[in-house]
Amino acid sequence: MKNQDDPFVQKWGKIREKGLQKHLINTGLSFGVLLFVILTAYNYFFSEAKFETTYDFLIQLVICIVIGGGFYALTTWFLNEHLYKKKTGEK
Repeated sequence: MKNQDDPFVQKWGKIREKGLQKHLINTGLSFGVLLFVILTAYNYFFSEAKFETTYDFLIQLVICIVIGGGFYALTTWFLNEHLYKKKTGEK
């Protein structure tokens, strides 16, 4: 199998054509919302710390989406770029 036939290379080729900004929005937002839901469920069911105000709720939402989702999306972008370039021999 040639590297161009590799499913990862084909999939990542399509994603990288859309660009980093689209990847940040799609992947980062998805992961950030998932992270927020998990942390909120943990706080609600297992933790003594409850949201005191709507402000606390919104702060956690923004932190999860912007920092958590952004970090995850950037990390996956650069790791996948490295792997893609390694498999295709691109510099």
